[in-house]
Amino acid sequence: MSRRTGRGGLAASPGGTHNPTAEGRTMEPLGGRVELSLPPDSRYMRLARLMASGVATTSGLPLEEVEDFRIAVDELCATLIELGDGEVVRLTFELGRDVLVVVGTTQGTPGESIDEERLTLSRQILDVVTDGHELTRDGDSVSFRARKVLRGGGVG
Repeated sequence: MSRRTGRGGLAASPGGTHNPTAEGRTMEPLGGRVELSLPPDSRYMRLARLMASGVATTSGLPLEEVEDFRIAVDELCATLIELGDGEVVRLTFELGRDVLVVVGTTQGTPGESIDEERLTLSRQILDVVTDGHELTRDGDSVSFRARKVLRGGGVG
């Protein structure tokens, strides 16, 4: 329990357990799975970016790598929307002890292919901001997988 000092600051109560240095500690990253389903409309990509930032921060990525992961999710969602047939885009974020993985899926239009120049640009972006990625097509399903290795020193 704290009490206010005369100057508007906080002072620890006698016998209190407040430890100001504990607030700056690095916490163990959480593990688990987080899922998000979005309409196939670029206006909803803001939600995907927000989720990517939140999950990356929670996993313990440093701030510049959080931004990289957000960029990767943005690029991969744009690709899924472009290749999709209008069905929902599903994202699954998997938080492991040493890696953060995002898997995105949607239904593709049979026979539809992405512009090769666009695909080359996407791959170049993803090569810079991820530790591995792949885009696959299996029948009518289109999916992507991207990963970031957790190196510690994060903000989580």
